[in-house]
Amino acid sequence: MSDKPKEEVNEKDSVVVEANISNDTDLKNVTYLDKCNHYTRNCKLKAPCCFVFYSCRFCHDEDNDHEMDRHKVMEVQCKRCDTIQEVRKDCCKCGIIFGEYFCPICRLYDVPKHQFHCLKCGICRVGPEDKYYHCDTCNACLSLELKGQHKCIENVSRSLCPICQEFLHTSRSGIEIPRCGHMIHQECLKSCAEQRLYQCPVCKESLWDMKEVWQEMDEVCAAVQLPEELTCEQFFNTEGLKCIHCGSYNTTQTSSHDSSRP
Repeated sequence: MSDKPKEEVNEKDSVVVEANISNDTDLKNVTYLDKCNHYTRNCKLKAPCCFVFYSCRFCHDEDNDHEMDRHKVMEVQCKRCDTIQEVRKDCCKCGIIFGEYFCPICRLYDVPKHQFHCLKCGICRVGPEDKYYHCDTCNACLSLELKGQHKCIENVSRSLCPICQEFLHTSRSGIEIPRCGHMIHQECLKSCAEQRLYQCPVCKESLWDMKEVWQEMDEVCAAVQLPEELTCEQFFNTEGLKCIHCGSYNTTQTSSHDSSRP
């Protein structure tokens, strides 16, 4: 199930907008000079930690061993006239628009991508806003399609992806909510499937409905020709061990066993 909207979209081909435009309010006809792989904008942010101007916080983080707190940014520099000024949408000197989308809370400048600021998340999300709602238990903006259709885990978005260890709440990568409710990056989940790793790394429950997988395993095991000395082993098979209770293979116990059952 799809989880939440990305915090920001990572446009690999996008670059920061530089000057030389005939209309200060037009960001479509621009000259691309100072490249940034994260946003399209006409200003730089002054990092409150090291007082150096960067195109965005991600550019800063890539060049340093610490992260920039964008909420503490107090000054920006116009990329047309180099004027340093307070945080605002347009340049106080030349009038160029820094970003068609501007969030004064997040200090976010970008081209329109249906962004909206979620007060409960504390950051901007890529919408449209009317397609998402804030789940107070998971503490994240989720697709309306998931309302009442997913397993909630308290503050699950404030955790690390169990595969790549990136902080999920502010991640720009797509996120999924498996049946168990633990959030995982879409690409990480895809990698698990390709490697036939079907267990949630956190709780060991199955990430998907395993019915088809178990049917495939039944066929594979049935085709195995065991040596005569092993045919007496009723449940042994070189391709997998099947649970006599639930019919699954190579499983991990996730709850206490019923002592009344053999």
